[in-house]
Amino acid sequence: MPTLPMIHTYRAGPIQQIVMPGETVGIWVNKVYEFYKVLYVEPLMRSHELTFNLGAPAAAAILAVTQITLLQMPDLEFAQVRMETLDDVDIIVYQGRADQRHKLQNVVATFSRYNALFDPDAHLTEVFEFEDNFIFLQATNNTGYALTQTRVVFWGYRYVLETLPKYSWKQQQLPDVWTRVPATAHL
Repeated sequence: MPTLPMIHTYRAGPIQQIVMPGETVGIWVNKVYEFYKVLYVEPLMRSHELTFNLGAPAAAAILAVTQITLLQMPDLEFAQVRMETLDDVDIIVYQGRADQRHKLQNVVATFSRYNALFDPDAHLTEVFEFEDNFIFLQATNNTGYALTQTRVVFWGYRYVLETLPKYSWKQQQLPDVWTRVPATAHL
């Protein structure tokens, strides 16, 4: 396997695009990197249209794991997003239906509306979605009262890509300079 340089995909502070048009990315797909040239980058503003409602949980209820179809990307595109919960719930992030993010041996870290106290730019919530490698969320209502909604708002960047078939992870033919994108399950 090739040796990879250390890079910092997740950056503290306000969200920044990780690459510019014309640069190369390697996206982790099916346990290998696939290589693409970035053609176009577009911001995704935090807005009502990028807010997803997971449902109305009863007191102390756990909602089902829900696919965030709002973030579905077309072929040859990926999204870099951060998220914030707008209601009084804890959220677990999955990259794929079964692969929990932020997981230790016996517990999974969650985010809530109180994360803004120690992570004002939500950089710890940053995830990447490539084509149909979906992000899933699960909400837990830890309050003693029912909630009428469980909203999560997203913002970030959309990247349009072009395949680079001359590069191959399996054959160890790698670009000289490229950025790793952890956009699928099995990170």
